[in-house]
Amino acid sequence: LEKAKANQIAIVYSNLNKKLWFEENELNELSETIQKIFTTNNLPTDHLYISGFSSGGDVALLVGDYLTKNEQLNLTPKGIFIVDSPIDLAELYFSSEKNLQRNFSEVSVQESNWIIKMLGDRFGNPNQSLTAYEAFSVFTLKTSSIKNINNLKNTKIRLYTEPDSLWWKEHRMADFDQTNAYLIKELSKTLINAGFTKTEYIPTENRGVRSNNERHPHSWSIVETGELINWILDQ
Repeated sequence: LEKAKANQIAIVYSNLNKKLWFEENELNELSETIQKIFTTNNLPTDHLYISGFSSGGDVALLVGDYLTKNEQLNLTPKGIFIVDSPIDLAELYFSSEKNLQRNFSEVSVQESNWIIKMLGDRFGNPNQSLTAYEAFSVFTLKTSSIKNINNLKNTKIRLYTEPDSLWWKEHRMADFDQTNAYLIKELSKTLINAGFTKTEYIPTENRGVRSNNERHPHSWSIVETGELINWILDQ
């Protein structure tokens, strides 16, 4: 926050938590809320950046696409960055199935049960049909679908992740293709192949440490703040 203030960057925090997709009416409501924040605080709208950690990255990309598509809102983001986000809902379901079969980590089992129930209740089983998942997911690896962020082709995008496969194997018994890092790398390749020339894939190494000094690659700390601020300020 102090570095942002020193560079005259205003930050607005969202209280959305564990939000992995949006229903259409929710995107409209959120965009109206964002618009009100800018109006009430007399903030400039010509240098907007949206970001998020974990599921917050899904929020950032989806709302960024919506704002870009609806130009009349006058809130087109200049840039979006995500930090180790679970961008593929179908793969999240598949990975959770594998975690339950392994039954290795209590944390992993609890989270996987929650994910399968939540996604299954809303979209059904992706092993039977991917259609509903594609309709709401940032990215669908099995079909290379990026249709929900197609409007961001000319937007600056940064994809941060720390591909520490050894940590995930040791602590969760997870394969690399189950990690956010793997899917983020695949998204990057898909976007670049589709002409998203302002997309940057940024893998980090040994930066994932949480506030309690616990080593964890799924952490905000993988982002180098000063360099990120320079990217934001770059016209």
